[in-house]
Amino acid sequence: MASTHLRRLTTFAAAAVVLLILWMLIQDFHAISASSLGGDASQNVRSSVNLAKYGVYSNQMISPDVTPGFRREPLPNFLLAFYLRMADLWSPGLLDQTGQPFTEAFLVVIKQINLVWAAALFTGLWLTSQLVFAPLLAAHGLAVFQIVVVNRFFVLKAVDRMNTELIAGTVLVWLGVVLLMASRSRTWQWLLGSGVVFGLMALTKATGAYVALILLPLMALVIGGLGKRFWLSFVAISFGFLITVSPWLVRNQVEFSKLVIAQGGGDVLLIRSVFNQMSWQQFGDAFYAYAPRDLRHDLLGPWMGLSDDDFSCGGRLSVFTRDLDCDQEALEEKRYGDVQSFYQRGKRGIPRELGLKSDEQKNFALQQFRREPLQALMTGLPIGWRGFWGFRAREWKYIALNAAAYLALLAAPLLSLIERKSSWLMVSIAPVSFFIFYSFLSHFLPRYSTPFIPASLVCLSMLFVDFAAKLSRHIAPGRLPSVRLT
Repeated sequence: MASTHLRRLTTFAAAAVVLLILWMLIQDFHAISASSLGGDASQNVRSSVNLAKYGVYSNQMISPDVTPGFRREPLPNFLLAFYLRMADLWSPGLLDQTGQPFTEAFLVVIKQINLVWAAALFTGLWLTSQLVFAPLLAAHGLAVFQIVVVNRFFVLKAVDRMNTELIAGTVLVWLGVVLLMASRSRTWQWLLGSGVVFGLMALTKATGAYVALILLPLMALVIGGLGKRFWLSFVAISFGFLITVSPWLVRNQVEFSKLVIAQGGGDVLLIRSVFNQMSWQQFGDAFYAYAPRDLRHDLLGPWMGLSDDDFSCGGRLSVFTRDLDCDQEALEEKRYGDVQSFYQRGKRGIPRELGLKSDEQKNFALQQFRREPLQALMTGLPIGWRGFWGFRAREWKYIALNAAAYLALLAAPLLSLIERKSSWLMVSIAPVSFFIFYSFLSHFLPRYSTPFIPASLVCLSMLFVDFAAKLSRHIAPGRLPSVRLT
C-alpha cells in the first residue's frame, strides 16, 4: 500500500516538474522583446542570416556578395540558420525582412529560438537530478529548485539576447548527463557520445578546443582508469570529439589556412596581457571592482577606502572601467598612451598604436605572457574572482547563494576524490575546466561565467544532500537516509 502511494506521489511530482518547465518557458517567452542586439550578438545573427539566405557563413553585412568567414563559432549560428529556414517556410517572406537595422518583428522571431535552448536546459537539469539523487521523488523536488533558480538568474537574462551563453550552458548540462552515463556503463557508445557532446561545446565556445587537450585524457582516466581501458576510453572519447569538430576545422584550413574553430582569440589574449600588467595596488583593488554591489558597498568599500566614484576618469579604479568618456576622446585623438582602461588598451589602444593586425595580436600577447609568467599567473586570482560572481546578483541574499553554488562547483572535483564518487566529477569537470581556462587566459567577462550556473546549482544540491545523508547516518546509524546521492 505504501509503495503504491509512493509511486503515485512520484508520478504526481514528475507531472509537476513538466508543468513547471512549461510555466518557466511562458515566463521566458514574455521576457523576449524587440530590444537591439550587442556587437557579438549582431555578428551571430548576420552569420546565420547570410547562411540561411545565401548559403555563405559570414558575419559581414547581409548581402548576396558576402565572402566566407569564421569570426563566430558555428554551432549556434548553423542552428539559428536552420530555424530561420523553417520559420521562412511557415511564414514566407521572413528572410526578406532581414535588412539592417533588424526590424522589431524580426528580432522577436529570432530570439524565440532561445526557448528551445531553455527547454533543453531544464530537461537536462531534470535528467541530471534523476541520475545523481535517490529516491526519484527527491530527485524531482531538487530539480524544481534548480530549474526555478536557473531560470531566475540565467535564462531570463539570456533569453532576450543572441549571445552563445544559453546554448553553452545547455550543452554543459547535457555533457554532464552523458558523462554520468559513460562512467556507469563504460560502454564505447557513451564514451563516443561524451566526445561528440564536448565537440559540440567546442563548436559553441572555441576555447573548448584548448580545454580538450587536458580534459579528454582526464575524462578517459576517470572513466576508464589506468591500463588498457584508459586507452580504449581515450580513443573513443577523442574519436567522438574529432568527428564533430574536424569538418569545421578542415573547412577553415581549406578556406583560410587556419586550423581553428573561430577568430578572435588574439584580441582576448591581448586584453588579458594588459591586465597582467596591473600593479600590486590594482591587484587588490580588482577584488573591489569585480565584487557584487552590496559586498562592495557594505564590506569592501569601507575596509579598502574605495567607492564607486573611483570608477570615473582619473579615479583609482578607472583601469577597470570599459567605457570612459576620456578613453573615447583619447582614442579618437590618437593619444593611445592616455587610455586608462585595461580593456580599451588591449582592445583598441595597443593594436592601433602598434598597427597590429588580427593575426599579429596573438603572437604579441603571448610574448607579453612569456615576459612575466609569474605576474600572469597571479593575475588569475582577481580575474577568477571576477568570474566567480556569475549570478551577477546585487543583494546579500543572492550573493550568498552565488557564493555557495560556485564554491560547491569548484570544490566538486576535490569532493569526488574524498568521497570516491565519480558523479561529483562528471557534473563539474567541464565547467571547472572552463573556469580555470578563463581565469588564466582571458579577462573573464561576467557573461562568460553564466553557463556555469546550472552545474553549480546541481553541485550545491549534491552538497546539501550529502551533508543531510551524513547527518542522518550519524543520528540513526544503520538506517538508509531518506535522500541520498547515487
